[in-house]
Amino acid sequence: MRGFSLAVQMGLLALGAFIPASAFEAEGQGTWAEQIEKHIGLLNDADSTVRDQAEQALVKLAPTENVDKCDAFLAQLPKPVTGRAAIGMPAEVRLRLARIRRQIEVACVEQDLAASRLTVSTSGMALDDLLKEVHRQTGNRLTDYRERFGQEATRLSVAIDLHDESFWSGMDKILDQASLGLYPYSGEESLAVINRPQGANSRAERASYAGPFRIEAVNIVTQRNLRLPDQQGARAELEIAWEPRLRPIAISQSAESLVIIANDGSPVRLADDRKIFSVEVQPGSHATELRIPFVLPQRSVSTLASLEGQMSALVPGRVVEFRFEDLAENKRVEQQHGGVKVGLTAVRKNQQFWEVHMRLTVEGEEPALESHRGWVFQNLSYLLNDQGEMIDHAGFETTMQTKREIGLAYLFDLPDEKIDRYTWVYRTPAAILRMSVKFKLKDIRLP
Repeated sequence: MRGFSLAVQMGLLALGAFIPASAFEAEGQGTWAEQIEKHIGLLNDADSTVRDQAEQALVKLAPTENVDKCDAFLAQLPKPVTGRAAIGMPAEVRLRLARIRRQIEVACVEQDLAASRLTVSTSGMALDDLLKEVHRQTGNRLTDYRERFGQEATRLSVAIDLHDESFWSGMDKILDQASLGLYPYSGEESLAVINRPQGANSRAERASYAGPFRIEAVNIVTQRNLRLPDQQGARAELEIAWEPRLRPIAISQSAESLVIIANDGSPVRLADDRKIFSVEVQPGSHATELRIPFVLPQRSVSTLASLEGQMSALVPGRVVEFRFEDLAENKRVEQQHGGVKVGLTAVRKNQQFWEVHMRLTVEGEEPALESHRGWVFQNLSYLLNDQGEMIDHAGFETTMQTKREIGLAYLFDLPDEKIDRYTWVYRTPAAILRMSVKFKLKDIRLP
């Protein structure tokens, strides 16, 4: 065991090179190192109960409530290395370390995916100031789009009293108070605030809130074929919105979890054999639409008493930034934050362009690069010169792809030949998780 302890210590030192030195100045670092080594030493104990207790202790030790401290903790946790590097680390320890790391990473990212909270109490605040305050507290940007929509942008003063409310619940109350609405397809990283159509119903009374998501029934469409009476049907159109700080990759709804009840208590059947209803998430949008087809009830049914289900959303976690210097040395370098690893594999000149070759590896259970990889192409990649000026890339090409990895070559057109004057910066989500989004809508009137 003494040999294994030495391997752990060497691993801790090696891992320290991958994160900023300031990360190790966090409160409790010394205590972490001592406790980590103590519990890891028990992960290979002869007693399985002791091994389980040590694993649980390491998971509980992680400060998942604070993402920066969580990153620093993970950096001190040895990696479950394989191959020749695994000498001195028993297989049982490697297995448990992989499981521990995944649990901590998921718990850390889930903090970012929880609903933002909002507290505002004012007898009258200008709309622009109120939107700035919402952004400050929640990280969600909102922009007054009334003039862009050709609407009258009167100066508004909003009186509101919110105490630790979820973002969507609080925003709906603010919008109801000010007779405003939202346009979620601005193409920007903000929700567009617009004037509400005259006669529109209250937002707060129509929505179902599920963490950072808001679900609302916006349309019921019915159809009867007068020539062929058996050909009839209906569909519910649901708007699924999310906090603008998020970037969902894909959303799906299983038919099995959908339950529709009419106001007479009878169940309403789906009118489609599909097992999964998938919806497309367009880049730059903050909402999408899900259509649920169902059998048209008898005319005596005037309302759907309830429509409930459980969606599945593939969602990126918080964005982390990777910085690579000394590009002229053209060395292979890797850095890791959370569940993603970025490797700089080559830097070379190709005619008038500099090529920065990189490889992104996504760990975890979700095959985030198998069928949904559009999010990777939206990640920011740029160079910074020694004056801090940003040079965007002139294009990129895919060089390789697997279920867990993707390689890209970014092209840069620089004003000089000295690549050593630049730092390559890459920003990407720290992990990709699948969220469960439970919702229940009530009293949906039929046409």
